[in-house]
Amino acid sequence: MKHVKPVFYALLIVPAIVLLAFGPSSVAPVPRGRVIVDYWEKWTGTEGAQMKQIVDDFNNTAGREKNIFVRFVSTADIEQKTLVATAGGVPPDIAGLYDGNLDQYAAMGALMPLDDLAAHADPPITAQTYKPIYWEGCHYKNHLYALISTPADVALHYNVKLMRENAVALRAAGLDPDRPPRSIDELDQYSLALEHRNAQGNLDRAGYLPTVPGWYTNQTFFWFGASIWDAGREKFTLTDPAVLKAFDWVQSYSRRLGAKTITDFKSGLGGFDTPQNEFMAGQVVMEQQGPWMANFIYNQLPAMDGLKPGEIDDPSQPLAKRRARMDWAVAPFPSADPALHEVTYCAFDTLVIPVGARHPKEAFDFIAYINRQDVMEKLCNLHSKNSPLAKVSDAFLNHSKNPYIDVFEKLARSPNARILPQVPIWTEVDDELTNAIDRIALLKATPLEALTQAQERLQKHYDLFAARQRQREAERK
Repeated sequence: MKHVKPVFYALLIVPAIVLLAFGPSSVAPVPRGRVIVDYWEKWTGTEGAQMKQIVDDFNNTAGREKNIFVRFVSTADIEQKTLVATAGGVPPDIAGLYDGNLDQYAAMGALMPLDDLAAHADPPITAQTYKPIYWEGCHYKNHLYALISTPADVALHYNVKLMRENAVALRAAGLDPDRPPRSIDELDQYSLALEHRNAQGNLDRAGYLPTVPGWYTNQTFFWFGASIWDAGREKFTLTDPAVLKAFDWVQSYSRRLGAKTITDFKSGLGGFDTPQNEFMAGQVVMEQQGPWMANFIYNQLPAMDGLKPGEIDDPSQPLAKRRARMDWAVAPFPSADPALHEVTYCAFDTLVIPVGARHPKEAFDFIAYINRQDVMEKLCNLHSKNSPLAKVSDAFLNHSKNPYIDVFEKLARSPNARILPQVPIWTEVDDELTNAIDRIALLKATPLEALTQAQERLQKHYDLFAARQRQREAERK
C-alpha cells in the first residue's frame, strides 16, 4: 500500500483529480427523479464488472423502490483520491477501501460513524450479523466505521498432483504425500523433499517459499502466535521473541537455499493472472493464498480443476466429486506451535461513507443491501470468497464456485483468526515491514537488526501522529 500524505493541504488539486478520474465517459445515465449515490470502488477488470452486476441489481430492485440510483465508478489509487476529495468537500457517498485504510481514515476524522445507521437498518446490522473477527475489524475505538463488501482469509494451497508424483521422495523423508503439512516444521520438511533443480543446478521447483507470492509475508507473525502492536501501551513490539522467531523462519529459506538462488528463481516466475502463475505452472508446490485463487485457476488453467477443454464446472455436483478430480486442494496454513490450530489472517474490502457525503442515508441503504445474506453470498460467490456474515446457506457452502470455501469459512470463525493490528499508521507499518523483510530475505540484516530499526522508526511516526491527533482534538473543543 502507498503512504497517504497530509492530503488536507492539497485542496487545489481536487478538481483536477476528480475530472481526470471520473470524466464524462465513466458516468452512467441516471433515471430522472432519483437520488444519485456516487460509489467509488478500487476493483477493476472482472471483479469490478462483478460488483457492477450487484449495483445494477440494486438499481433495478431496491434502489428503484427507494428512489435511489447508485452511480458506480471503478478507479485506481482510491485511497488518496477519497481523502483528497473528502478534504476538498466533494467526497463520494460511498468509497470501497481496504482494511488497512480504515483505522487511519477514522482517526483523521475522514469517515462517518455508522453506528446509528446500522442500528436503525431494517433489519438492524449488529454484532450478531457478522463473524466476530470481521465485526471487530469494522470498528475503530469502539465505533463502527465500515461494513464489508467482500472478505477473505489466508490458507495453504497445495498441488495434490505434484505431491503424489513425488510420493517416493516424501515417504523417504517420513512424510505423507496424501495430506498437507500440519506445522511449520512439517512445512519445511515437505518443502525440502519437493524441491527440484535442473541440469545446471538451478532451482526450478520450490516446495514452498515464504516470499512467494509474498502477499502475506508481513503477517507471518500471526502463525507464530505473536503480535507487533501493544494497543494498551501504544507501543510496537517488533522485537518480541515470537516476532523475531517468525522472521528468522522467513530468513531460514535464504540461509539454506541462498538469497541469489531465490532471487533468480523468482525472476523467472510468470504473472499472477496468467497460466504461467507459479502455482498453476507447478513451479511452487505449496503457497499461501486467499479464496479468490479458485477463480484464477478456473479462468486461467481449468485443466488444473480436472476439466477438459471447453468443459464448464458444475457447482451443483457433489463437493466430493468436484474435489476428487482437481489437482489442487486447500488446508489451514500450518502454525509454528502444533497446539495453535486454524490460524489465519482475515482481510476484507470495506464500504465507508466519507465525511461530507451528500446522501449518507441513501448510501447506507445500498451498503445494507450488500450486507443482505442473499446479496452478500452472490457477490462473494462471484469473487470466489467466503462470507463475512454469521449466517451462510447450505447452498453457499456446498455449491460455491470455490470447492474449498468451507475451509475459509471455518478459518474465519476460528478463535485464532486475526485482523491487522488496529494502529492508525498501518500504511507506514506495512512499508517498514516490507523493507525489513526484504533486507532479512536478502541476508543483508539479521531479523533483530532489521526489526529494531523498523520499530524505532515506527514508534517515532506513531508518537508524532498521536501528538497531532491530540492537538486536533484539543482545537476542536
